[in-house]
Amino acid sequence: MTPRRNMKRLHWDIALRQATDSGQGLSAFLSRLSVLGMIIAVSVLLAALSVMNGFEREMRVRILSLVPHVTIRGYADDREWGQIQSDLVELSSVLRTLRFTDLDAMLTADGQAQVIRLAIADSQVLPVYESYLAPPISSLRANEVILGSALASSLGVKVGDRVSALYSVGAVGNRLVPGGLSVVSILDSETEIDQIFALAGPNSGKLNQLQLGSGLSLTLSDPLVAARLSSQLKVALAPNFWVTDWTSSQGNLYQAIELSRRIVILMLASLLIIATFNVVTSLVLVVSDRRASSSMLRAMGLTGADIALIFIIQGGIIGAGGAGLGALFGFILASLTPYLVFALEAYTGSPLLDTAVYPLAYVPVDIRIYDFIAVPVAALLLSVASCALPAMTAARLSVTEGLRESR
Repeated sequence: MTPRRNMKRLHWDIALRQATDSGQGLSAFLSRLSVLGMIIAVSVLLAALSVMNGFEREMRVRILSLVPHVTIRGYADDREWGQIQSDLVELSSVLRTLRFTDLDAMLTADGQAQVIRLAIADSQVLPVYESYLAPPISSLRANEVILGSALASSLGVKVGDRVSALYSVGAVGNRLVPGGLSVVSILDSETEIDQIFALAGPNSGKLNQLQLGSGLSLTLSDPLVAARLSSQLKVALAPNFWVTDWTSSQGNLYQAIELSRRIVILMLASLLIIATFNVVTSLVLVVSDRRASSSMLRAMGLTGADIALIFIIQGGIIGAGGAGLGALFGFILASLTPYLVFALEAYTGSPLLDTAVYPLAYVPVDIRIYDFIAVPVAALLLSVASCALPAMTAARLSVTEGLRESR
């Protein structure tokens, strides 16, 4: 083995011995403390990231799958609506178009009343909601209604019950028309949609004003392009049509989730930086504690650069150990989060999240490989970079003063 390779091995042996010292001295305690701080910072950051990623994913996949991405309303005959629908189907960004009518209605049952926006559509719309319907249904007839679980609970009704309805109809000089609806299924998506969802079959109420055709909903392949498509349609369509998109109703929620995600990342990234400063502080104290040993190594022929490299390697070992174990514990913590929330809810007897306040009734988790690579690598690089100051201090130590202290 060449002298150069022997020297490299010596650097690693000394750094590893200092970083993994199982003794009771100051250096051993500070090394363990640095690793523990890095483990806590990395694991908490990764677990929180997984939860925030889960909220973002559920917003995209679940909530936005239950609402129209773009909605066109207007006054037109069936031929004009058919032409618009056929033109939009040709767009590559449009996955599905559905005709519907909606109007204000007041539902009452068992002494409870709720004012809602009642949507009326035929059975073609059911596949959108089939994953969340209980019981599943294949058709929706006149005077049948599907209610969100929270809305049904507030009215005190279940499948098979009947609710009284008071429809507000007429474009000018609205009039109230009484009617009744039979609950045939419940939508339970565990999202805030359950608070307001009400879908009735075509011709409900037997009113001419409730025929299909007053609106067209679009489902897009990418919901984030809805605002751009909405702007284009506002220009392209005649003045008797008006266009809205999901950002007008759910946009604030999505922005709030994104803002919360950034704030959480910033706060927990600061925790990671504090853990890195802990590595710096620990190495500075280790350098002071190892003055005599460093001076002896210098007297035996090692240069200041060799001493500096030993402490840099030691910081890298601490960073690698903390980042690796932090990623492992972060994965375990993220995976157990839904079960911990369930246990907390069972202990307190009340839900942690309520769709009356929060967008979801559960805590979602989305573990992404990119995060579990980027965060530990960043922690490792920060640890190595933070070793520069202690390493330079160790390299400039006076050999004679260090040897004098060893007496």
